[in-house]
Amino acid sequence: GPHANLGLIHRQAGKTAEAVAELETAVALSPQRAELHSQLGLAYRMHGEFAKARAAYEKAIALDAAYAPAVLNLGILHDLYLWDGERALELYERYMQLTPGGDEQVKRWIGDLRNRSQKKATAQRKEQG
Repeated sequence: GPHANLGLIHRQAGKTAEAVAELETAVALSPQRAELHSQLGLAYRMHGEFAKARAAYEKAIALDAAYAPAVLNLGILHDLYLWDGERALELYERYMQLTPGGDEQVKRWIGDLRNRSQKKATAQRKEQG
C-alpha cells in the first residue's frame, strides 16, 4: 500500500528514519506479508539498527521460508555487518537453492567466504602447533 511505497521512496532518497517509520506502519497494517518485513529490514540496516534488521528478515523468512530476498539480505547482514561468515555462508547457500539459475555475485561471495574459512582454519592449526 501507500505506506510501503512511501517507505521505499524515502529509503531510496536516503531518508532512513522516514523510511523506517513508513515501513513499520506498512508492516503493522499487513503483518503477514514477508516482503514488507524484508523491506523494513533493509531500512533498519541502512539506519544502522542491525538487531532490528535481523529480526525483520527472520520474521520475513518465518512467514515465507522460500522468500529468497529475505534470505539473501539476512546473509548480507551477517556477512558485512555482524561479521558472522559461517552464518552468512549458510544463508547464501540457502539463497542459491531458492534462486533458479543461480546468482553469479552470490557464487563469488560463497567462494570468498569458503576461502576465508579455510585460511582461518589453517591459521588456527598453525597456532596450535
